[in-house]
Amino acid sequence: MTEAVFATDGAGRTLPRTISLLLASTWDLTGAARVFTRDDATGTWVAVTLAQDRPAPDFLPQIRSFGTHRDRITYVDQVFAGETPRGIFAGRYDPAAPGRISWAAAPELDASTVSTAFSGLAGRLRVSSFAEANGRLYAAVGQQVYERIDGPAPRWRLVYTNPHPGHSETGLRGLTAIPGATGADALLAAVEGNVARLVRIDTTTGGEVTELDLGDFLVRSWGMRVGYTIAGYNDMTRAGKALLLGLMAFIPQSTPIPAGHSVLDVGYGQAESGAWYLARWPDGHYDLHRVVAAFAQPLVATRTIRVSPFAGEGETVYFAGYDANKAPAHNTAWAARATLAAALGGSP
Repeated sequence: MTEAVFATDGAGRTLPRTISLLLASTWDLTGAARVFTRDDATGTWVAVTLAQDRPAPDFLPQIRSFGTHRDRITYVDQVFAGETPRGIFAGRYDPAAPGRISWAAAPELDASTVSTAFSGLAGRLRVSSFAEANGRLYAAVGQQVYERIDGPAPRWRLVYTNPHPGHSETGLRGLTAIPGATGADALLAAVEGNVARLVRIDTTTGGEVTELDLGDFLVRSWGMRVGYTIAGYNDMTRAGKALLLGLMAFIPQSTPIPAGHSVLDVGYGQAESGAWYLARWPDGHYDLHRVVAAFAQPLVATRTIRVSPFAGEGETVYFAGYDANKAPAHNTAWAARATLAAALGGSP
């Protein structure tokens, strides 16, 4: 889900009042990639199909991510949907259109032009996340990052390719703007897979710095071997001075499980069954935390984190998750909340 805020119309003219729309999407067994927009007046949702493709036995067409951006040349406020297998679609506010968004018929970034020559992608690309940095819009697509070149005829250019991709079904996740070493924004991304890490990307040079080797960090933190690891999922969340990101890790078979940990077979193999998350601090160091709540079932991954938008809740943070890992699952989704101080474990 995302909130799309429009202060200008499709021609870049200022609207009489700012329009805020809630958007969502689902995986659909028919292969339809649809955007649902909520009508706040009635509480109903309007669906618009962006693309229709044949489902594969092991993969469904999907809208994985949303982003928003004001074009720096045309001043048009736009929303973007990252769709597999087509690419990135753009939409503009239009009160006469279904869902009040006019979506382009063809993708701005055609996924067929993006390389899938990386282990694990199997010829498929997820547009996992969007981020604005230095007034520009970026998208993580597979193992690469693209920058939107604004204007009446927008295009996307490649700015970064992961030089150490390892094996990964998604590639980069959780693309987020952070302060860079030179004062300009950099991008932080989580590399999913068997060489999982957190990388800081310089959008000018395409260079990178590994901020955290996740495999090594988790081995030291948990006291056991880890395998394929996912962090960042779709996003990272600013909470107080920290940046929070959920994670999940598979544990190789025959690995001794230390006290305080348990594993669960989730289809691909056994995963650490708790809901863990990282806190990144402004100096670039990371703390590891766990959601502790009275649920009867294993939580298996923190997939999303949100600071409370609700009046009267103060500094409250919501956590939610469960990763079914493409295996059948029932009554497994969960949500929990904590004070900011509890979420950060007493860190400053």
